[in-house]
Amino acid sequence: MRILLVSPGNNQKYGGGFYYAFHRRIMNGLIRNGHFVYPYSDRDTADYALGVRRIGKWMANQRLIEIAAEMKPAFVILLQSHLIEPDSLQQLRDAVPEVKIAAISIDDIQHQTPADQFAHLLQGADFGFATTGGETLRRFSSDKTVAYIPNPVDLSIDTETAHTSAVHDYDLIFAGHQPPSDPRWGLIDQLMARLPVETRCGLFGKRQAKQLSGYAYIQALGVSKIGLNLNRRDGDLYASDRMAQLLGNGLLLATNRASGYDAVFSEDEMLFFSSLEELADRVAWALSSGDDWRAMARAGQDKAIATMSETVVARFIVDLCFGAEISNEWAFKDHIFRAEKAARAAAAGA
Repeated sequence: MRILLVSPGNNQKYGGGFYYAFHRRIMNGLIRNGHFVYPYSDRDTADYALGVRRIGKWMANQRLIEIAAEMKPAFVILLQSHLIEPDSLQQLRDAVPEVKIAAISIDDIQHQTPADQFAHLLQGADFGFATTGGETLRRFSSDKTVAYIPNPVDLSIDTETAHTSAVHDYDLIFAGHQPPSDPRWGLIDQLMARLPVETRCGLFGKRQAKQLSGYAYIQALGVSKIGLNLNRRDGDLYASDRMAQLLGNGLLLATNRASGYDAVFSEDEMLFFSSLEELADRVAWALSSGDDWRAMARAGQDKAIATMSETVVARFIVDLCFGAEISNEWAFKDHIFRAEKAARAAAAGA
C-alpha cells in the first residue's frame, strides 16, 4: 500500500537529537509490514518560506495536495500535522477519491491545546488515534471511530539492552526536559530521601545544561537498571514516549498503577506503585534482589515487544482503518470507540 505520512520533520527539535521520535518508529513499522511510506513534513515545508510559518502554512498545504495528486496514496496519516487544514484534505480527497485518512495525536488530549489540535485534525479524517485512551478519548468518538495506541517500541532505535549489561552507572534514571518547578522533581527528591544512600540516581533535565538527547540518551539508558516512568498525570493509559524508550532499551520500568498499564503488564514485568512509599519500597527491593530485576526487566521488554512494537502498532492502525479483523493479540481493544452516530444508525436499522 502507498502511504503518505504527514508528520514532524528534521527541523528544530526533531533532528538528530530526537532521532528516536514517534514518527520514525511508526514509519519503520509501516515499512516493515510491507507498505511504501512517503514522509512529508508540514513543519519543514512551512519553515522553508523565509522561516515564517504563518507564510509557509499555505505552501505546506498546497504541497501536500500536489504530492497526493501525484502519488495517489491509499492512506494518509496526519501525525501532529497541525498546519494542515480541513479544506486542504477535501481537495486531497477530490484528487484521490478512494483515500482513507487517519489523524494521530501523541500528546495528552485531556489538556485543552492538544485536544483542540486533535479535533482540528479529525475534521478532515476518517479515523483518529491517540496515545491517550479511556473516557478522555471516548469523547472524540461522536462521528469518528477513535482508538488508543501506545508509543511503540522499536528495537532498531532502542538498541541498548540494560538487563544484559554487565556495567551499570545508574540504579535509577529519570531523563526529562522539565523546569525545576515541575512537581515530578519534588517527588524524585522525596524518593531519593527514602532510598539507601548508596543508590546511584541518574537525573537529567532539571537544568538545561544536564539535558540528555540523541544517542547519549540511549547510551545512558543502557547502563541503568530501573527507569522512572513519571508523567504529568496518570490515567487513561496516557504515557509519554519515555515509557517505550525505557522498555525498549531493557530497563525495569517503574510506573504508577493508576496509569492503567497493570491491565496489560503483570507485577512480574513492571514495578507498579500507588504511593511514594510503595515506590521507594519496590525500588529498594529490586535493587537488593540480586538478578531478579533483570528477569523482570526482560519479561517487561518481551511483553512490550509483543504488544506495542512498531509493527504491532502500525498493523493495528491499518487494520482498523481498512476494516480488517483486529487481532486477538491486540491488548487495547477496550479502548476502541466506534463512532456514536454510526453505531446508533446501525442499531436503528437492525
